[in-house]
Amino acid sequence: MQSATTLYDYLYQSILTQIRCGALRRGDHLPSQTELCRQYNVGITTVRRVYRMLQAEGIVSSGARTKAVIQCDLPQEKSAGLAVMRKAIILDMFCSLAPLYPGLQAWGAMQMKDLNPLRELLEQFAKSEEQRGQLHAYSQLLDSLFLPMHNQVLMDWAQEVSHSTYIPLYATLQLDARYALPFEQFQALIQELFKAMEAGRRSQCEDLLRQIYYKGWTRAEKILNALTEDCAEVKAPAEYTWAALNSRTPKYTAVARSLSNRIRSQEFAFQPYIPSIPQLMQEYDASLATIRSAVALLNDIGLIQTAPKKGSVILRRPVPAKTMKLEIALVRENIVYFLDALQLLALCWSPLAKTVYPFLSKAECEQYAQRLAVLGLTSDSLLSELLWQLGEKAVYPGQRSLLEQLKNLLIWGYYLKHLPLDADYPDLTQPERIAAILNQLVQALNMQRTDLFIELSQALFFQAYALARSLVLYYGGQESELPAAFPTGLRLI
Repeated sequence: MQSATTLYDYLYQSILTQIRCGALRRGDHLPSQTELCRQYNVGITTVRRVYRMLQAEGIVSSGARTKAVIQCDLPQEKSAGLAVMRKAIILDMFCSLAPLYPGLQAWGAMQMKDLNPLRELLEQFAKSEEQRGQLHAYSQLLDSLFLPMHNQVLMDWAQEVSHSTYIPLYATLQLDARYALPFEQFQALIQELFKAMEAGRRSQCEDLLRQIYYKGWTRAEKILNALTEDCAEVKAPAEYTWAALNSRTPKYTAVARSLSNRIRSQEFAFQPYIPSIPQLMQEYDASLATIRSAVALLNDIGLIQTAPKKGSVILRRPVPAKTMKLEIALVRENIVYFLDALQLLALCWSPLAKTVYPFLSKAECEQYAQRLAVLGLTSDSLLSELLWQLGEKAVYPGQRSLLEQLKNLLIWGYYLKHLPLDADYPDLTQPERIAAILNQLVQALNMQRTDLFIELSQALFFQAYALARSLVLYYGGQESELPAAFPTGLRLI
């Protein structure tokens, strides 16, 4: 999906990050090549290339039919220095995810039928003789709660967060005892969590998970503040976007979404064509292949029509192309990622919105209501406007980054318009339904009923996800390949 260079560099940098922060230590084994392929959504050729790079630099050693072994440790003073230099990023992660993680994990907890694997991890946690081993089991246990969602984008996200926040979680820096992890508290909270899961008490699960999360967050901040800041001689590693959703978002997707936004905002109102391919390559600092893929995607969803040697004309009334330019296998794969993104937005919308909308002034509510009132009557424009509004007011940079990356994945939903709907199939995109939803949202904002606005918009995301998922299944999608459905009877709003 991405260029080979981007993929192998992403994998290479991810492994180096884990070594720098202490997640991987001398003597540890890397996952097998097959496991790395699955975790990072890359081919075996990419993994083997990274293995060779790491071996050439003496970072790992590997024999035939054996997992690679880490051969180096970062000196403690450098590890502490890197932690301090990345302090703002790490704390932004914790703050950005605070409204999201407990709710997502509670949703997964309610779907888990067998708690024995979790109990085994807790037993492993209790038996480990060193804090590093204990917290490895701790991290695995909490991340296991995401599995029932069957959402690869979320698992990428959780893996990246786990790697990037490793320093404040793992007591590898020989800090004062008062910064040590309260293992007994964690064990007691997890035992209470198991009881709540067995009893089906979702709200209690979320409350317990929020306690666990905030204890980790507070501890991380204390540890980072306790570390020495005398690290001027330490060179910080090159940073890459901490939300690993980028590994599922090829650059041409982001370029296509940017161009679609420019078309819809009438930037090209006085010209019939979008800029030429060479111009776009310069504007987006992108390769020829990237721009061609972005243009092909816009052709497929009906925003432009490209003619050989003439350029790409803008279609004033978008019509999906009859013949797709992108390969059907690629489209199918990305439609699954579109569903992943929509599932996450459905579950994260309310907690994110509750950090923004209750604090809007009357003037801001009226301004947003006016923007909605003149919106085009399509589900695409409505969801895009809601996400834009939330992104504009999001409290933390990490939240804005997450929303931006999820919006990039949503562009693949346009391919669902290639599917012919039966006459009796419920269609969220009908203009009269959109008009009714818009009217309710506008009224809620004008009355400053932000609680009602959040509930209505949350329901819209749930409905959009349920419809999109059922459409993919209706036209041949495999249940095992898609993110999980929202179970009936589970109160999500």
